[in-house]
Amino acid sequence: MTELRVPKLNNNDTEYLLVEWLAEDGAGVVKGDPVVVLETSKAAEELMAEADGVLRRTAETGATCRPGDVIAHISDASARPPAAADPGAATDGSAPPPAAPDPGAAAEGPIVTAPAQALIDEHGVDPARIRALGKKLIKRADVLALLETGTVDTRPLPAVQRAVAAAVTRSHQTIPAAFTAVKLDADPAIARARALSKEARALIGLPELLVSAVASLHAQFPMCFAEPVAADQLAVRPSTAPNVGVTVDVGNGLYVPVLRDAGRLSVKEIAERLAAYRTKAAQAAFREDDLAGGNIVVTLHTDTAVLLAVPIVFPGQTCALSLCAPQHEFALDSAGNVVKRTTVTLGLAFDHRLVNGREAAMFLNAIRKTITP
Repeated sequence: MTELRVPKLNNNDTEYLLVEWLAEDGAGVVKGDPVVVLETSKAAEELMAEADGVLRRTAETGATCRPGDVIAHISDASARPPAAADPGAATDGSAPPPAAPDPGAAAEGPIVTAPAQALIDEHGVDPARIRALGKKLIKRADVLALLETGTVDTRPLPAVQRAVAAAVTRSHQTIPAAFTAVKLDADPAIARARALSKEARALIGLPELLVSAVASLHAQFPMCFAEPVAADQLAVRPSTAPNVGVTVDVGNGLYVPVLRDAGRLSVKEIAERLAAYRTKAAQAAFREDDLAGGNIVVTLHTDTAVLLAVPIVFPGQTCALSLCAPQHEFALDSAGNVVKRTTVTLGLAFDHRLVNGREAAMFLNAIRKTITP
């Protein structure tokens, strides 16, 4: 018999919500089949069957699960796994009498998850409206839908934006960030990106070149990738590899998926992974593993009207870069002739307790030289 235990899905949560069973109780499953969906604060995660056999659930939809909890057994027979002894069970081998119905059970109403209850309390939703939904399990999405169709004056933020709000709030409250920026002559970089696109048969642009350049400087600027670890943020843990987060927003929320050990990836591989992440963003199909583990962030600001963008430094990180859209301008060349050129602004927000302005400027200039060698 194999136990299906809840793994540690991320470092921020101590418990998760069992959202949905994908396999019926008593159904046959095959190793690797998705059998249950757990919800973390960032994403929904599917757990797979770890053996062939018959699934027997020990936790119901709506349950709160913690890492290490057993939520099901997979056996090679149809019999249910042995249950804990019931003090009221018959001792003569006969089946125990059926339990008397609980007269208050029907009045208790549906199971309400903690995130859903928080919204109910925040907006003072009448419990009768919750019961009128006719659902056994009330999730946050159900309450959001109810609020949108009601007469309330406020509309709760979507789940993805609530996560962004929490990160922004914590960043501004705990990180004394500074900011500096440089102007990059983008014409050589754009020409290089076009040549690489043709050679690799992949869509490569300035974002892909920037991610590659940042990752290549990991060893030279270790503090820009370090993780603050002390309560007062005055001690750091060096990172072993450049895990570069990149902002992705296709209109249904801001995500920051991570390119792990990006220094080992070619520019083509970076382009392919970013394209896959944009597809996942459009489908809201990110997994927790896609979003965890970053130690520096590249924020993309592609609107042509954006001249400068100051990113937040994510909690647990030291630096965040911003890349703005290309701008066209006229300038004088070395011979004094007026020429047209394309520039972009590259910015760096940094925790000023750990990184000084000189190092920030050196990091930006090193990135600029790497992008346009």
